[in-house]
Amino acid sequence: MIITNILKGIRKRLIASKQKSRFTPIPWLTERILKNEADNLIKQRQLGGFILHYIRPYEVVKTYKELFVQEIYRFTAKHNSPLILDCGANIGLSSIYFKTIYPNAILHAYEPDSKLFDVLKQNIESNKFSNVHLHQAAIWIADTELSFDNKGSEASHIDLSGTSANMVKALSLANLLSQFEHIDLLKMDIEGAEYEVVQSCVAHLHKIENFFLEYHGKVNETHKLVTLLDIVKTAGFNVYIKMAADNLQSPFAQKNTGEIYDVQLNIFCYK
Repeated sequence: MIITNILKGIRKRLIASKQKSRFTPIPWLTERILKNEADNLIKQRQLGGFILHYIRPYEVVKTYKELFVQEIYRFTAKHNSPLILDCGANIGLSSIYFKTIYPNAILHAYEPDSKLFDVLKQNIESNKFSNVHLHQAAIWIADTELSFDNKGSEASHIDLSGTSANMVKALSLANLLSQFEHIDLLKMDIEGAEYEVVQSCVAHLHKIENFFLEYHGKVNETHKLVTLLDIVKTAGFNVYIKMAADNLQSPFAQKNTGEIYDVQLNIFCYK
């Protein structure tokens, strides 16, 4: 039993070493500085070998660790110019990551929040990335205009209640997918609109090789998660799920968060 446990430990370390990140973590001092910066002005910093414009430093620290240290979006393309759709690009850290690992990738990035889109554009231009197509638009089930809660942060989202006076352009994901024969990676982080959007493009999911889906839901809406998982399973994907946010420490006692979403999951779908 002891020898078995030792061998299991060695195997885990070997696997971890093979999956070691290709990027260096944010230096300790830089992270301390970032965490104490104001979050209401656009700033610029050299980070991880690229130029980054940003507004909210604490989001940079969190997202950089996920994308460049943990490499949660790492995938192996079958050629050196994969087609990538970045839906919910925010300020562009995910787009920077994709263009760093695949410089010849053809990338379409979609971000409806006007403030975030401006920063996204600066980041793509400052790093002189080519074959990047930026779209100031929300991803939705139709080509239309939608009410949008424009927070200038990761929490910006489509306002289906229609109470927000801010309107944004929206594009049908199904129409976008219909334009391509094959998509190497679709990243979808659209803050709660994924339930409607994924259902609207079922006919095109077979074109996608790798599909990242961030799920946002309430505990009393489990049927939505079940529906999404059934859709990707039927489309031929294998699924791995990780917590995006662990919001309830004692779920039996707390029941729900009282916030707009109780559950946030990172769902990795691949063939």
